[in-house]
Amino acid sequence: MIFMLMILTLIAVSACAAYTLTPEGFDRLESQLGLNRTFEKASSDVFAWSESYILRGYIEMYLATGRTEYLDRLVRIGDAVLQTRDDRRQPGAAPIWSLSGHYTVAKLILKDEQGRDAVLLRSIRYAYNNQTIVKAVPGTPPGTFRLKTENAFWQQYGPAEAVYDSLSLDTKSPRYFERVINDPMYIADERFQRSVGPEEPASFLLVALDIRKHKRASDRLAPVGPAALVPGTVRYYGYIGPIFAPLTRFASLVLERPALQAGYGEAARRYIQAARESIAAYESCWRKGPGREEGHYLLIEKGADFWCDGIMAPFNYMCSTAQVLANLWDWTKDRRILDKVRRIARLLKNNTILTPREGYAFPYWSPTGYKGWSKKERLSLNTPSYSPTQVADDLSHGAAAVEFAAMCFERGIVFDRADMERFARTFTRNLWRGDPKGLNPRVDGSGGPASDSVAAARWLDLARFDPRIFEITRSIWEANGYDKAAYGHAIGGYARLYRWQEELRAKRGDSW
Repeated sequence: MIFMLMILTLIAVSACAAYTLTPEGFDRLESQLGLNRTFEKASSDVFAWSESYILRGYIEMYLATGRTEYLDRLVRIGDAVLQTRDDRRQPGAAPIWSLSGHYTVAKLILKDEQGRDAVLLRSIRYAYNNQTIVKAVPGTPPGTFRLKTENAFWQQYGPAEAVYDSLSLDTKSPRYFERVINDPMYIADERFQRSVGPEEPASFLLVALDIRKHKRASDRLAPVGPAALVPGTVRYYGYIGPIFAPLTRFASLVLERPALQAGYGEAARRYIQAARESIAAYESCWRKGPGREEGHYLLIEKGADFWCDGIMAPFNYMCSTAQVLANLWDWTKDRRILDKVRRIARLLKNNTILTPREGYAFPYWSPTGYKGWSKKERLSLNTPSYSPTQVADDLSHGAAAVEFAAMCFERGIVFDRADMERFARTFTRNLWRGDPKGLNPRVDGSGGPASDSVAAARWLDLARFDPRIFEITRSIWEANGYDKAAYGHAIGGYARLYRWQEELRAKRGDSW
């Protein structure tokens, strides 16, 4: 069966053998995006999920061509991105890219008729809480209130609006608002129970909390709205990895090539220093464990305005950060950094399984999310309990873990050649389904076909272990028109393809 899959692979990719990538093709795509693009008004997710791929692409283009103009572009864009970090925009701020808008928990405080704070509303979905709208008006009987909640984004995925009548601020009333509105899943107190009325569901959107200093039965809520909840702003660490991984990779390249140090040594040191500042800001979220000689980062501190506050970061975030740590180790030889790299690598390796097709599969979630968590563990404020989410990682997010594993292999850390060959088979046997129009979306081979396979190029570090990964990815690029796509993920992927085209061409000594 495996032999037949290999034959089908070679047949499927042979049709695109004439397709050739060029530096001019990369330059043309980037020029469509804008060679002189600036980022004064850009949101930080643009850097993490667009520019980071192009920054890595500059390194690939330099490695393939030897032309330092690509390193010049990296420095220009890298410096521009760094100038948007919080501390560069506001002296004294943390050296991270903060997060707000539709990504964070949103809040609103409702007043009583005397103007005192009475009710705190929190919208706690994992995104688009800034679209949650509430309206409170006097209810029936007198002294009660009517609360309406809605969210246009979530409505498209199911009922995301509700009306609660005859709510009371009286804690002894059967219509006391906390017990009528709240879903027990989102209340940390294990003793909490709802007052369930006929056909009255717990709120999909909100947690409603009584914040009165003195809870008087005679208190009345003042009318409000329609009013949108206000999204919080958090010290967010998730973008440290994607942004600094290519910048510190550039620094490692400069370190290992003395000829580059005169022209690029200053920029390399600048990026190493900036990365160390951001990593230091993340230190409060570092934890050893859960297993022996393992380690991990929380995605964000407990209590932050984020839906999974206090929870171990998913593997793609953790492995992106670990890529930065590996590059910092190259420069600093700080064994505390090396210890973190080894612990995260062991955590990843200990959570891989060998599939029947002899490739590796691993989860999207780190162990905490994979097994779920309960109120008794007191891990998260905004999501006190969470059901197990035992799903394999996907093509795009999983690429960050594979990139990290490849870096560890290069440095002799945890992952050996057998591991890398198994990751390569993850691509050729689990993800590849014989059709360049779309891969299977998950690393265990489930689902499919994927609607977007542009992330395939981020697996090309594995081409050194199986050159067919290049051939398959090139066929995907041609079949889906990614060679004409002028956006970050595709442009960065084009560069990776070009580099491996040239490396494999040199090894074969022919023109493909």
